[in-house]
Amino acid sequence: MSWPRASSAPPPPAEEPNLRLGRVFARAPNHLGDGVMALPALRALGAASESLVIAAPAWGAALYRGLGATVIPRGTAPEADVAVLFPPSFRAAWEARRARRRIGVRADWRAALLTDVVEPVDGHRAEEYAALVARLGLNVVGPPSYPVYPEDEAEVDVPEGHLALNPLSPSGPPVMWRGFEALIEASPWPVVVYVGPGERWDGPGERRVGLPLPTLAASLRRARALVSNDSGVAHFARAAGVPTVVIYGSTSPARTGPAGSLAVEGPSLACRPCYKKRCPFPGVPCLEISPERVLAAAAQAAEGR
Repeated sequence: MSWPRASSAPPPPAEEPNLRLGRVFARAPNHLGDGVMALPALRALGAASESLVIAAPAWGAALYRGLGATVIPRGTAPEADVAVLFPPSFRAAWEARRARRRIGVRADWRAALLTDVVEPVDGHRAEEYAALVARLGLNVVGPPSYPVYPEDEAEVDVPEGHLALNPLSPSGPPVMWRGFEALIEASPWPVVVYVGPGERWDGPGERRVGLPLPTLAASLRRARALVSNDSGVAHFARAAGVPTVVIYGSTSPARTGPAGSLAVEGPSLACRPCYKKRCPFPGVPCLEISPERVLAAAAQAAEGR
């Protein structure tokens, strides 16, 4: 198993720019993990357009810094020849209604607002994003990648070779494995716990809270591996070239797993995957995974660097 490291230069474009698309507006996904999965499709759009404007959440400017695009806040949509709508919401389609061509997935009673209706893909979410730009004759190339530059190292203060952990998730208990504290106790390597803005980790371990994405990428690249719930940080780490182990309870790697990551899945239950925010069963049985199993996966990932 090979675990590529991200280069310090932006990845090559998906195709030679020919400007045939004119002015393109892209409404980015609402969540970081989905935003990372959209990177290859957005790169293809940028390579084939006269200009690319991306409306994204607060993390958008940092995540899409290597695309040569203009990033604006959500809720606005400039004049455009083509609008590609990654979120499946009615609101995204309504905001882009003035674009001459509007491409999106059939969902949320919005088909009448689209000129190109793409049927939902029964597979990985990245495949659905690729299907959106395929309507424009574009192909995505490779998995998501995030460039890390030398200046990103300026604020990094974590030890080389540490085990990075991402134990929290806004998706709630069906995604949050309860064995991280035991994993910290069992780890033969120094541990750094990474938590997002506004999150709180009361368990053991050195921690870093709310790092900007460039600093987070540079910090994680000093780790021997990241162990994470199925979350945006896991996708971001893989895009930055970090060996990543993802723990799955209510979710599935076949649908939302980061490309090139190592999956540790819970028991095969009839209800799994459910993608629900709450579990009706005591103890969230889909996350009954031993710390020993996760630690072995982390060692495997580290050895495959």
